[in-house]
Amino acid sequence: PPSRQVSRVDLSRRQLGAAAVQVGTAALSARAALAADDQQMRTSESISGYTALTGEPGSSLGAGAISGKSRPRTGVCLLEPVITVGSGKSITVQSLVATDGGVAATTRFDSPFPLATGMYYDVEVRNDKGDGAFMQVERVPSGQTIDKVDAGWFLSTVFSAQGRFGAYGVPTDMRVLSSQVKDGKRYVDVSFSALTPGGSEQKRHALIVALVPPGSEDAIMLVGGATDLRWKKGDAEANVRKIVESFQLDSTRAVKIPRKVKSDYRFAEGKLYE
Repeated sequence: PPSRQVSRVDLSRRQLGAAAVQVGTAALSARAALAADDQQMRTSESISGYTALTGEPGSSLGAGAISGKSRPRTGVCLLEPVITVGSGKSITVQSLVATDGGVAATTRFDSPFPLATGMYYDVEVRNDKGDGAFMQVERVPSGQTIDKVDAGWFLSTVFSAQGRFGAYGVPTDMRVLSSQVKDGKRYVDVSFSALTPGGSEQKRHALIVALVPPGSEDAIMLVGGATDLRWKKGDAEANVRKIVESFQLDSTRAVKIPRKVKSDYRFAEGKLYE
């Protein structure tokens, strides 16, 4: 099983500042008693335009686009603010999320892209060309393991109408190009077509990595992607593979915090709504 200690870069809360410690501790304590029915993470804020939110032309669909007034459902329940270490084109992103089974998991990954911030994002990095990666959490089908579950499960969860790529309709022409298990993590390489705001199809490439924290019922996935053109001719493939292959589990601990919207620290701050 993965080590419960940070192995490469010491990202202890002491190094990252007393403020981060206080925020994380307060968030965990405040959520422990909350156990409401499962909720989708939504916001009440209206997003008026694709370009206004993303800064990208309407014809360019990034690591998922906007969907009117609602956020995509990624299943991510953050127990404290996302932490980044480094600067420029070399950062490490660390996040603490709740998972089903009473396990809080700390994960990390390296990225040449900056962290996307704002109420629309959970854990996501992206550049201004539409290349990026985002986190998604899903319960593994009962009786299945992440190394054996059919690759079609990844297609049905990542590319659903409520997902990050479903802003303008369910993606089409989804194809699993490869699937393998390496170092206890599942890697799935996918091609697909996503609908743009104008209704046309944009061919894209995605690389998914998934791991299951010990004791958890969920798979924590990191989904990287770019347009097919940039994947083949630009530096997108190299950058996305760097991000995805650096994804790892730092530590876990038992908690009494359900993976629900009310458990997310942003709910108490008024940034998420039922």
